[in-house]
Amino acid sequence: MAYFAGLTGGIGSGKTLVGAVFSTMGVPVFNADEETKKLYDTDATLRTQLVNLLGAEIYDGGKLCRKLMAERIFAETTLLEKVNALVHPVVTECFRAYAAQQNAPYVLMEAAILMESGMASMMRKTIAVTAPEILRLQRVQQRDGLPEEAIRLRIRQQWTDKRRNAAADFIIVNNGKRAILPQVITIHEKLMQN
Repeated sequence: MAYFAGLTGGIGSGKTLVGAVFSTMGVPVFNADEETKKLYDTDATLRTQLVNLLGAEIYDGGKLCRKLMAERIFAETTLLEKVNALVHPVVTECFRAYAAQQNAPYVLMEAAILMESGMASMMRKTIAVTAPEILRLQRVQQRDGLPEEAIRLRIRQQWTDKRRNAAADFIIVNNGKRAILPQVITIHEKLMQN
């Protein structure tokens, strides 16, 4: 059976790009953030719990109003913690089911808050993707069209790069200057030896 490895990084760091590189090398990659978005709309129990916590207006026509939820949970830390407490067990269960179906030496879980959530404790090894904050701001503004202050608020809800990097087994620098592929290949070779 495949062992678990974690891939994390702050918003806009480029962890999804790094995950895609691992994927092209044949590594199964479970994108926890994307899976969570699906679960918000498809898991009836989770939907009921979110409505109970945040109100019925959080859903419109069966779809989660992501912008409204983000406004609420990023403005109030206790709500964010409560939503995460509901979501993480469901995502963990989905990841375990996904990993059990894979035929590979290891499976990567890509998650923005892998360490903050405690899911890193399931991982044999962890990889942190890091990038300068100014670059992260630019990437997220281009990708999501969010105002700078909204992005900074999300950054403050996550661990700092310094703290995340100190807890990680490997670090990938995604600053637009260092090539990603050689860094991924080096880490992949080490993970294949575990």
